[in-house]
Amino acid sequence: MRLATPSGFATEVLLLEEPAREWLPEGDWTLVGDLRLRDHWTRAGMPAPSHALWVSVPEEEKKLRTVIPWLEHWAKVPLHRDATVVALGGGVLTDLVGLAASLFLRGVAWQAWPTSLLAMADAGLGGKTGADLAAGKNLVGAFHPPRRLVACTAFLESLPRRHVENGRWELLKTAFIQGEPGWAAEMLQEGPVKVAWVERALAYKAGVVHRDPKESGERRLLNLGHTLGHALEAASGYQLLHGEAVGLGLLGSCLLAEEQGLKPFPAATLEALARRLAPLAPLVAPWPACLPLLARDKKAIHVPSQGQPTTEIHCILPRPGEPALQRTLPPEAWESPHARLLALLHSETVRA
Repeated sequence: MRLATPSGFATEVLLLEEPAREWLPEGDWTLVGDLRLRDHWTRAGMPAPSHALWVSVPEEEKKLRTVIPWLEHWAKVPLHRDATVVALGGGVLTDLVGLAASLFLRGVAWQAWPTSLLAMADAGLGGKTGADLAAGKNLVGAFHPPRRLVACTAFLESLPRRHVENGRWELLKTAFIQGEPGWAAEMLQEGPVKVAWVERALAYKAGVVHRDPKESGERRLLNLGHTLGHALEAASGYQLLHGEAVGLGLLGSCLLAEEQGLKPFPAATLEALARRLAPLAPLVAPWPACLPLLARDKKAIHVPSQGQPTTEIHCILPRPGEPALQRTLPPEAWESPHARLLALLHSETVRA
C-alpha cells in the first residue's frame, strides 16, 4: 500500500506485508544492512549487491567513526553520484546510513527500509539523519530525506516484546501531539500494535515534515518526549532504549505542562502511562546526571541576559484534548517533573 503524502513530498512511503524487490532502486545501488537480518532478507528472495555491507551497530556506536569505513568502502567500489544506498535495519542504522549518504559525494540518494517499529515511526521518515557526540544525542547530522521509505510488517514479527513496546511510545507521542485522548487510550491498552496506528502516525508526520522540512517551527512538535528523554537515555548509558526514554520524557512533559499552568491530564491517563513505564524505574538517572545533558540539548538556545547568556530549550507541552504547545524554558524547569516522574513510577511499582 502506498501512503498518501502531500504533493511534492520528498519521500515515497510504502507499507507492505513482505519485502518486494520491485521497490528496490532501478539503477546502481548498494546496501547497508543489519547483520541479523541477512538470512531473513535472503529467504524473502531479496537480492543484495556483492559490495553490500552487513554490519552490527549497537546504540553506543552511533558515532561518526562508524560511518567512515562505509564511506571508504563506497569510494573503492566505486559508487557514483547516480547510485542509491539502501538502509536495512533499525533506527540507529537508519540514522547513520542516511548521514553517510548525505556526506558521500556531497549527497547521494538513499532508501530507508526500517525493520523495527521505532524506525518505522521515527528514523525512517523526515530526513533527520544523525550521530551522537560525547556531549549528547544527535549533535551531528544533516537533513537528507530518503527517496523512498519501505516499511514491511513482516520484519516486526521477529522483534522481542521489549522492542515492540519501544516503538509504541513513538506512536503514542503522535497521539499526544495532536491531543487525541481516545487514540492514546487505545494504544495504552494491552494488545498488539496495529498497522493502522503506524499508517496514521506516518501520515501525520509526513504532513508536518512537508510544511516544515528544516524544523524551524511546527516540526519541533515531533520532539515531544525527546528533551528529557534524550537526557535520560544518555544518562542511563543507553541501557534505556530510545523509545522507552521517549515514553519517560512524554510522561515528564505531561507533568511539566501542568506546572506551566496548562490543563492537567486526568490522573487515570498519568497512571496508565506510569504503569507501562514502571519497570524502567531502576534505569532512570538522578537529576544531577540529567541537567548537564539537558543544557547541551541540540534544541538549546542562548538567551542574552545581564552578565552572561542563559540557556533555554524549546519544550513541547501536551494538552488533553488539544494540540501540544511550544514553550522556551530553562533546563532547570525539568527538575520538578523529573522528581514527580520518579514518584509516579515508584507508586505504580508498589501498587503492582
